[in-house]
Amino acid sequence: MRYSTYLFLMLLVSCEGGNEKNNGNRFSDMAFSLDTVIIDPGDEIIFLKYQLSNVDISKDGKYLFNFNEHDHTVEKINLDELRLEEKIPFEKEGPNGTGPSGGSIRVHNENQITITGVAHTSLFSLDGKKLATIFYENFSFGEPGTKGGELLKAHPELDTDANRLYVLIYSYDDGSYALGILNLEEFEVAKLKLKSFEEVSNFEINYISGGIEIIEPPQVNLEMFGTKVILSTSITNTLAWYDTEVDSLLIRSYNSQLTANKKEKEYKKEHETFEELEAEKRRFRQEINFLRPFWDDKSQHFHRFSYQELPTSLAGVEIKANVYLTVLDADLNQIGETLVPQLTKRPAKHFAKDGKIWIYENMDDEMGFVRLSISE
Repeated sequence: MRYSTYLFLMLLVSCEGGNEKNNGNRFSDMAFSLDTVIIDPGDEIIFLKYQLSNVDISKDGKYLFNFNEHDHTVEKINLDELRLEEKIPFEKEGPNGTGPSGGSIRVHNENQITITGVAHTSLFSLDGKKLATIFYENFSFGEPGTKGGELLKAHPELDTDANRLYVLIYSYDDGSYALGILNLEEFEVAKLKLKSFEEVSNFEINYISGGIEIIEPPQVNLEMFGTKVILSTSITNTLAWYDTEVDSLLIRSYNSQLTANKKEKEYKKEHETFEELEAEKRRFRQEINFLRPFWDDKSQHFHRFSYQELPTSLAGVEIKANVYLTVLDADLNQIGETLVPQLTKRPAKHFAKDGKIWIYENMDDEMGFVRLSISE
């Protein structure tokens, strides 16, 4: 195979100063209201083990697809009718198999999804037929855990024409991150270094016990919206995005008036007891944390939550947090930010639908959502 590098334009744009769209704050006086809904499972039990960490929403916003690792089905949930509509069976082995580690799911179009395992991403039709498989070994990635080794993180995104796969690459050598663009026709890969991810490895928290090391890195995200592949981390409000139309990578930093723009404290990296590890993780969450941006088709805005947990000395008490919402336009210019007093804990899995933000809530072991409505 060949290795190629795309020509790209790197722009560093700050929302501080010359960005006119960031003057003022359109959302400082926003009014919020909440309601809750519960999904009717019928005679089935909806898979909720991982707090909906592995779901995706259809392009029209009507369906939520949830991978059930217990029975190897994809649960098709009708969000308009608030019910489990169908459980679509998938095979674990054989020519249409997802593989034993399958389960990372993305909606590709109205009739197809991708399911990602450790070593591959496969494209499936919604009747369980495998249409294509992308094996990472066919590209020049270093062996994980070795010198020059690399690890693919976050959920890969397959472009509309299914000829490029976008992945987030972590290098073991220096802890750096790059956007990987896999050309599936020529078997070429381009790696674009991500400047905004340079400090991520500084915030890794490690647990060492019995010769086994467990690394808990900050959250890193890769999401595709239209022609934008957006990359974000939990440690900073800076965003990077790759414009697929013009082959350019852009980076933008923001100036928040309500929170810090990034994590600034130093954290102990290595811990020998579980209690020590948990205490440091609580301290980590008590500094600002940024969640992934998501698109609201009705308002034509991007939204992004951030949160800061509040200290507590009471065991077994639900940990409260201050939750903030930042709003960006379609070009990712910040146009407003606000505290959301109605939200008092870290938002779980969430997405926008019909002008509301749906936030997952486990309600007596049923799939429920708190829906946040915004009005000016």
